[in-house]
Amino acid sequence: MQNMKYIMIKMGDYMKVCFLFLWRVLDWLQRIIMVITSVAIVVLVVTQVLLRYVFMMPLMGIEELACLFGFWLYFTGAANGTRERSHIKADLLDVFIKNKRALYISKSVVTFITLCLAAVFVQWAINYFQWSIRSWERSPSLSIPMIYAQASLVANSFLMFFYFFLEFMDYVRQAMGHEPFRFTGMDDAQTAVSGE
Repeated sequence: MQNMKYIMIKMGDYMKVCFLFLWRVLDWLQRIIMVITSVAIVVLVVTQVLLRYVFMMPLMGIEELACLFGFWLYFTGAANGTRERSHIKADLLDVFIKNKRALYISKSVVTFITLCLAAVFVQWAINYFQWSIRSWERSPSLSIPMIYAQASLVANSFLMFFYFFLEFMDYVRQAMGHEPFRFTGMDDAQTAVSGE
């Protein structure tokens, strides 16, 4: 029986390692997407300004490409803000509620409402994406299928739902008196494996 308990503890440690690995991969992917799309938008805008105002030869369609990259930048940035919990919020609960347990219960309720709204957003994004597949909407100048831009809605709405779910679980745990989740990185994963 003692051996089984040891196996369960080790399995929990490896699940933590896997989760932290996923957390870091998602962080890395989101940052790469944000950097690439930011650079692409800057290059496209500078190119259009140079062509239009310096060479007097505007190029049609650059705005469409910038819009495509903009979708991915904005919605990936929104998902990243949700992951970091740095999204805009008017949180006055800390000011009015001094009891830590009551504070975390209140934050749990607020985050649950946000989670429900994120679920609605996921459903809307999926419906919009399905409509886009059926209609095969294209951009006017370059005839780029808009599905490429709208895929960012689906991917990032799922990420935001996932991050709000983790935030909700974190506040519930804290309301029950547990320590908050730590998603600091692979150093924690190494500690979990080595048992130090």
